[in-house]
Amino acid sequence: MFISPMLLQTAAGPFSNSNYIFEPKIDGHRLIYSQQDGKVRLYTRHNHECTRQYPELQIPLSDDVILDGEVACVDPATVYQIPRLS
Repeated sequence: MFISPMLLQTAAGPFSNSNYIFEPKIDGHRLIYSQQDGKVRLYTRHNHECTRQYPELQIPLSDDVILDGEVACVDPATVYQIPRLS
């Protein structure tokens, strides 16, 4: 199942609010992780299925879920992005 991701919106300025979590910006590939009836499928933000491109992400979770996120290669010791060559 595909659900269109929320796209970036411009704000007037930075804000601080305890109801939000802020993370460093890491560039990668936007993916939708969809699991229904134990079957995992991955989609780009434009609804192109790319499950076969990411076999390491095809790990079934205990419940069906749809997750919207960014896939990137980072160094776990520093959280800095590692450049990848295609």
